[in-house]
Amino acid sequence: MKLFTCIILIFISAFSAMAQRFVRGKVKDEKSAGVPFSTVLLIPEGQTSPVAQKIADSAGNYELQAKTSGKYRLKASAVGYTEKSMDVIVGQSDLKEDITLKSTGQQLSDVVVAGRKPLITRKADRIVMNIENNALASGKSSLEAMSLAPGVFVRDGKISINGNSGTRVMVNGKLLQLSGDDLTNYLNSLRSDEIESMEIIAHPPAEYDAQGTGGMINIVLKKQGKAGLNGSVYSNYRQGRYGGFDNGVQANFKKGKLGVFANYSYSNMKRFNDIDQSRNFPQNGLYSAINNGISRNTGQRIRVGGTFDINDKQYVAVDYTGSLGTYNDDFSARTQIIYPNVAGNSVSRGVFPARYASDYHSVGLNYHLKTDTVGSELVILSDFSTNNARNRSEGRTSFFNGSEQFLRDTAFRNSTPSEAKIFTADAKYIQSFGKLGKLTGGGKISITDIDNRAAFEAFSRGSWLQNTAQDFTYLYKENILAAYLKFDATLAGTDIQLGLRGENTDLTGTLFNNNQVTPNKRDYFNLFPSVYLKRNLNEKGSYSLSASYNRRFNRPSFFDLNPYVGYIDNYSSSMGNPYLTPEFNNAYELNFTMASKYVFTASYTRNRDAINNIIKTADNNPEMMIQQPNNIGSTENYLIGIFAPVKAAKWWEMQYTAQFSNQRVDAPQYSISKNILTLQTNQSFTLPNQWSVNLNAFYLSNIIFANAVIDPLYAVNVGVQKKLFKNKLVLKANVDDVFFTNKVSGAFFFNDLTMNFSQVQQDRRFTLGLTWNFDLGKAFKMKNVESSSDDVKSRLK
Repeated sequence: MKLFTCIILIFISAFSAMAQRFVRGKVKDEKSAGVPFSTVLLIPEGQTSPVAQKIADSAGNYELQAKTSGKYRLKASAVGYTEKSMDVIVGQSDLKEDITLKSTGQQLSDVVVAGRKPLITRKADRIVMNIENNALASGKSSLEAMSLAPGVFVRDGKISINGNSGTRVMVNGKLLQLSGDDLTNYLNSLRSDEIESMEIIAHPPAEYDAQGTGGMINIVLKKQGKAGLNGSVYSNYRQGRYGGFDNGVQANFKKGKLGVFANYSYSNMKRFNDIDQSRNFPQNGLYSAINNGISRNTGQRIRVGGTFDINDKQYVAVDYTGSLGTYNDDFSARTQIIYPNVAGNSVSRGVFPARYASDYHSVGLNYHLKTDTVGSELVILSDFSTNNARNRSEGRTSFFNGSEQFLRDTAFRNSTPSEAKIFTADAKYIQSFGKLGKLTGGGKISITDIDNRAAFEAFSRGSWLQNTAQDFTYLYKENILAAYLKFDATLAGTDIQLGLRGENTDLTGTLFNNNQVTPNKRDYFNLFPSVYLKRNLNEKGSYSLSASYNRRFNRPSFFDLNPYVGYIDNYSSSMGNPYLTPEFNNAYELNFTMASKYVFTASYTRNRDAINNIIKTADNNPEMMIQQPNNIGSTENYLIGIFAPVKAAKWWEMQYTAQFSNQRVDAPQYSISKNILTLQTNQSFTLPNQWSVNLNAFYLSNIIFANAVIDPLYAVNVGVQKKLFKNKLVLKANVDDVFFTNKVSGAFFFNDLTMNFSQVQQDRRFTLGLTWNFDLGKAFKMKNVESSSDDVKSRLK
């Protein structure tokens, strides 16, 4: 309560200290359509250096801040247009001034993308990676494309930012209420050809859900900007050891106040996954296993919706998203156990097929109202989502002695279906006070009901027998209430953003197993403050210093809480943990920006009760290895880094990211500390005749992944793009992991267990794709169709 009172007092004092004036408006072309990403400068009379400069947004809107009243020159420019200047007078109130640019007759779209939308852009609170015109992203799923972003590591469906796990995924600003296999399936069905950009938000502010200690990745889908009918059709084929393809179509129609859209995509992929592992075994034994897996997955994604403009101040929107996926994973395993006394040696060979399918459906409704002309608005969102998952796995194994003499066979199978229903609704109001600042407040409710069931069978004497001792039903109910307040202003020459979010979680997990009922009820409330400060160090604002602090947490995902059991081989299994507790995170960051380009970063992050999916030995059977989420203790991450964009020539742009971190994990059963170097570069080459080339390369000296330390990892990816027929046809080709170096190896540590492993997946592959764009209309601004449930999607597994 004291913290909340202090924030309110700061808000009140800030109002009396503001004296800046704003110049805002829109950069338009001769047909009154917005000119996206144009550059706007505000220059005091008699001077040559601007006091403010901005890049307009995708609709051409801009806002500049003048510290004093007086005469200024307002200048706007954009590639493909003639530069325009005008004299303006800034008085005691804000000034609205639209600027009209004349076209030079050049074909603008390609030049704007290359000049105004670089592959990587560093903003105040996030990194933006352009996907739409990135040849490297062609044919990839959204999950695969994430790994191209600076600081992002993706492996086996797990995502981390700057070494911090617990990353959540949003689509168009809506948090996905999926996790685990469900999230992986959804992101695999969402193809890169449907994506405009990805925003990497390491430290989200208060208006975002507090869920996610590893930050957030916001996937921004493509929006069409033409009235009439327009869209695109695309197809990609990829070839590694195995082939795969994905196809899709996107269409938009706008007439009058009504706008509708429809997207459909289908993918069919086949991959391999080879894992070798060895570990110490009881009685001085040595366990080794060779696992060879082939996965086949198909995915369909459907998104339809529309917007209706009630008037020029308000609109409503509705949308439906369906994601239908199947995943077949066939593993064969050869396991050998060697003892000092060779008479005890054994060999086993088995197959472990798994079949997984999910049907995800979500319907959303939202309402937007502009309440004044200075940026105040009301937004109301609601979503209802369902996810039905069917999971079947089995194992068939033959055992032999050290002399390859047959001993016995075993066979088992299990089925673990689940059904989830989630309703979310939230509202926010943004009140703009012009030069005094902006106050945002909102609230959210989330209601979740999940039914998980499991049935186990063993094969004995020629028939399948039910193993009722292992069968279970797990019912999960969760209600979340949240509210937040955020204030943005400039105080004494310093930009400030203060936020406070409160969330109350009321959940009950009930386990029915072996004629016993075990309830697990929890009710907890937490506050999550956030502070962002930025101060310009020179008059131009090209040198600045910024600092931030925020507190976040991770609720256990629905999948992690499900006490399912899955088998990798006869000595390795995975299972959920219904007794997980939330993980809490405190993050501090300091940034220095030099010459409006180079960004130097220092940060410190500490997690308490960290949730990690660790590898350990079973408590009642040291021969058995289990993969299970646990609250392991604390983690710390000290990091320094630099982001440096370099323009070597008009046709060659580069972005470099270098990070050095010390990461520590302190758990009762193990302790890990590593100094880690991360290097990454993204390079873009704009060549004559509409050719372009993209290159991405990275190096990681080590990675701490749960209770594993992964050896050095590096790879190079190259893509090329060609545009034809006035940009209607786009051809793309890329090669991932050109030198086949993205091979993972390392070791897991837990008490006396040391498990060495190596893994090779289908990371090296060639992709060839084409896109045909059709356009039968004139420019308009497509409304955003937002959702309230994206955070819930990232917790379903």
